[in-house]
Amino acid sequence: CAMRGGSLLLLSVGTAALRLPPSAACARPTLASPVRAANPALSAPRAAAARRTTTPVLTATAPPTPLTQLASRLWSWGWLNWWVQGALSVVGAVLLLFANSVSSASVSAPALAGRALALAACATSFASTFWQWGYTRLAVRIRRRPERWTAASAASNAARALYVGTALNLVGIGIAIVGAEAIVGNLAAKALTQGSAVVLDGRAAAATVQALDVLIVQANTNTIAACFFGLLTSMRLKLAAATAERAAEA
Repeated sequence: CAMRGGSLLLLSVGTAALRLPPSAACARPTLASPVRAANPALSAPRAAAARRTTTPVLTATAPPTPLTQLASRLWSWGWLNWWVQGALSVVGAVLLLFANSVSSASVSAPALAGRALALAACATSFASTFWQWGYTRLAVRIRRRPERWTAASAASNAARALYVGTALNLVGIGIAIVGAEAIVGNLAAKALTQGSAVVLDGRAAAATVQALDVLIVQANTNTIAACFFGLLTSMRLKLAAATAERAAEA
């Protein structure tokens, strides 16, 4: 009876083992690592590597609007005109002041009129430089409060400012051309009358062509170049304002 009971017990144990799945039968008990449980920072490099391998998300930028394009043109051309026209005007003013300070006391009426017109043209060029610097301030106002502006209103404000800038540059060029006529006419008269005479005194020296006369011509030419660049700036910005206005109407 004891042998029969033992065989029945072995048979029941074997049948239970056969009914278990292979994974459960072959599974081995695992022990959690006390070092990893105590140091969760050991898995941080793997998490950082996983974050680095993720694909970055690309965000699409909005295309520039006519308002932002006009503000960008006003900003860039306003500063470019400030440096170019300002530098030419400063050089012309320095040359004129130097020539007037070292010239002799006896100056003919045509020469004096030419210098006065050259100084007036240089002053007009300075006024145009400061006025056209205001284009950058208009660009700042547009960028600071874009919700208060439309392309049509910004183009209208820019057109009014450009009208004044164009007028100042044209007036400066006109005064400088009239001054150049007086200056060059005086130099031509000196060149025709001096001949090959030997200069003996200051009065005879004043009647000859000197280096200071050439400096005055150079100063007046710089003023014409400064106003011409200011006129180019106004024409370029007028084109930008017209483009923005057409885009607003479309």
